[in-house]
Formats: sequence, C-alpha cells, structure tokens
Amino acid sequence: MIYVIYMNIEQNYRIGLTTQITGIRPETLRAWERRYEVVKPIRTDAGDRLYTQADIDRLLLIKKLVDNGDAISAVANLNYENLEKRISSCKSALTSTGKNDLNFILLGRTILDKKSLDSMRLNMIDVVQDERNIKSNYHCKIDFIITEIPTVNQGTFKYLQKVLKQSKASKLLCAYDFGKEGDIAALTTQDIGTTNLPLNHSGITDWCSSNFPNYLKSTSTARLLTDQDLNNIVAAGSKINCECPRHLADLINKLTAFEKYSSECEVRNAKDAEIHQELEVTSAKSRYLIEEVLIKLAKIEGIKY
Repeated sequence: MIYVIYMNIEQNYRIGLTTQITGIRPETLRAWERRYEVVKPIRTDAGDRLYTQADIDRLLLIKKLVDNGDAISAVANLNYENLEKRISSCKSALTSTGKNDLNFILLGRTILDKKSLDSMRLNMIDVVQDERNIKSNYHCKIDFIITEIPTVNQGTFKYLQKVLKQSKASKLLCAYDFGKEGDIAALTTQDIGTTNLPLNHSGITDWCSSNFPNYLKSTSTARLLTDQDLNNIVAAGSKINCECPRHLADLINKLTAFEKYSSECEVRNAKDAEIHQELEVTSAKSRYLIEEVLIKLAKIEGIKY
C-alpha cells in the first residue's frame, strides 16, 4: 500500500508520518521520549508533536541499532556522531534487513509506508520537497533518488542531472504525470529511468531489478509482498480472467500462516524446538520462492500492485 501525504514547507513531520518513515511504532516512540528523551519534538498550540528532519535522521540511526540488538537505554543519549560511529563499528547494523537492500531518497510528496518498504527491500533515508533540502552527506550510501515532477519538458533532463549530482546517488528514477513521448524518451540514460505517477510497488521494484543486479538476490526470506499487495494482484487477476494469481496468493497465505504457527508452536524439548525451527525456515523459503514466481507472473500480465 502506498500513501500520499502532503507535508508543510517547514519539513516538520507529525508523529504519524514520523513513524511511517522510521518504522518505530507510535507508542514506542512516545515511551522513548518519555523515558529517555531520545528526541524533543516541537509542540504545536494544540499539543501535537512535530519532528524535524534532524529528529528523523537521529531516530533512523537509533532504530537500526536497537534492531541490531542494542538496548535503547544504551544508545538513547548518544549524539549523532557517536551513533554513526557505533553503526560503523558494527557493520551488521546496516545490513540487518538484508545484504542487498537499497537505500533511497524521495524528492516529492508520496510517502511509502514502512511495511511496503520492507516488502520491497528498500530503506527510505530521507523525504524532501525541495532539492535544496537534500543533505550533502547521509549516514549511508544512497543507491538512488526518486524525483516526482508533474510535467516532463525540454528542461527536465538538466534539472534531473542537477538533482542526481546533488544527492550523490548512483541512479535516479523520475516519476511524472504528463509529458510528450519524445521528451520522456530523452530522459532515459544509464543513470536515469522513468515511471508514471502515482508511484506503485511493481513500478519501483521492476526498475530497481533492472538497474541493480544484486537487488532481491540474497539469502533473506523476508516477505516480498504485503497482504495488500496480494489482494491487489488477485483483484487484477480476476479482471484478466486468470486464476493463477489467486492460487499462488492462497499458497503464500497458507505458508505464511504455517510459518507463524511453527514459530509459536509450544515445544517440549530441544529436539522438538529444532524440528519446529526447521519447519519455520523451510516454510519461509517456500513462501519466498512462490512470492518470486507471483511477482514474475504479475510483471508478465502487466499487473500493477
């Protein structure tokens, strides 16, 4: 699922948007603020929290460390520089979600929720509305930048080159609403690609697969498709009179359920725990392979999800 949210020009983020970008649950973020003062958000007259870009950057680092096993109490009061050093000294913190995940910046108004980003194996490092707000240096390598523009014209290519240079990203994906075929074709280079607005899951992942050879090719068995993705694919499959998407989605749902059951099943001894762990791993691998096949089928059938 992809949400479209409009932000104010001051780049102050409300708590809902902050939790979507960082992946920190609202109740967890409030608890961290109350107990450890990890950040000190601005308060509106109505009492609503507003987070700055600096708060977002700090929370992203803290989330990586906590996910990697650090206690929140151990990292909550570290300054930004020390947080970066701690991550640098523990390389696995940057790869905890999969060694081939891609990091990107969004220059535009669309916000992809954390669950969708995880399923796409993407890390959204920053969201800006003005290219002048792109930072000169981030805590990790930026693989690509998504740039949203309403209309493609003859000056667009020069603008995109400027954005690409400023972001220091390897590549750029231009998402547009309108434009002449000739102008759009002129944008496509080794480093720049195009897709239509509104952004969609398959449009982004297809482009990433074509431009980053190792994308999605890892030993990870993390879910590639969210529940909403599956629903969208099944619905589109019905329109083209093909039952295969529904059958594959059913298999994925059953394997996901069994995967969860195996992880939660009560065990009686070490041998019992070992076999249930094997069941969980095997069902996860099977589900992952079927997800890959379903994604290929959706691409062949032109199904957007």
